[in-house]
Formats: sequence, structure tokens, C-alpha cells
Amino acid sequence: MATRRKPPTDAGELDFSKRLADALGQQAEPEKQQPDRMPAVGDRVMVGTSDTVWTVLSISHSGREVNLHIPDTTLQRFRVMISDIRFLDSPSAPKPKEPPKPEIDKEDVREHLVSTQHSSMHHFEGDIALLKKYLKSKGLPSSTADELDELRMDIEDRWGGAIESIMDKLG
Repeated sequence: MATRRKPPTDAGELDFSKRLADALGQQAEPEKQQPDRMPAVGDRVMVGTSDTVWTVLSISHSGREVNLHIPDTTLQRFRVMISDIRFLDSPSAPKPKEPPKPEIDKEDVREHLVSTQHSSMHHFEGDIALLKKYLKSKGLPSSTADELDELRMDIEDRWGGAIESIMDKLG
């Protein structure tokens, strides 16, 4: 028969940095504060006390490190802490202008609307003609056919109103 295994002993605290700092007679490094501004790709920055101007190439997923390069060279620096950089550009960079809205060809829009109206009405008139024929074969009075004609005319008028309204909104 197998013997039971003993439960593992408590490992205690796993963060040894405080104990190590105490053993070396040093204090643990205080955490650095978040910078006032988050970098963006293309920002011009300096690292530490250096006068070299770097450009931000990319930002890490955590947002705490950046990759830098010197423009017009192949020199690069990787994984530079954001807290170590100084920004050269003003924090409120102007927003890029939005491209102008494309010009609307009103005549093309009107032609497309009218074409759709004619296609829709042609299909609808065919349905009405079949329905009239069916109702006549069932012996219903001609007043029912008149009702369907009024419906067709109402829809045609509504199409005209919709086209006018759309064209008015276009200016």
C-alpha cells in the first residue's frame, strides 16, 4: 500500500527584492510616476540629458517603452522607458485637416433615382395587372380594379415626392 504524500511547506513571500535590498543595505527603488504625455509614433524626443534628437518608431503594447531612431540614419534604440524621454514638440500638435467632402453629381443622382422609380413602377404595374386579371376571373366588380389603380397612382405620386425631397436636400 502506498504512503500518503506530505503537503508542501509554505513557500512564504515570493518577492525577494525587498529582502535583497535590505541585505545589501539599499532601499528599494521608488516607482517612477507616469509621464504627463504619452508618446505617439513620429514624436521628436531626447533621452536623459543627451542632446541627440530621436524619433519615436513604435510604442510597446504595455505603453511603458518605446523604440527610437535617429532620422536619416540607421541608428536605433530599443525598449527605452517612457519616463526617460523628454518631448521636443508641443503637447498640443495641430490635428490634420479632414479631406474635403467629394462633390456630389446631382444630375447623376437624379438619373439613378428616376431609373429606380421607373423600374419599380414597371414591376408594380405588372403585379397590379395580374391581380386585376385574377379578381376579374373571380367575378368581383370593376370597382376593385379602380381601387388598385388608385393605389398605383398614389405610389407613383409618392415616388415623385420622394425624389423631389431628396434633390432638395442635395441643394
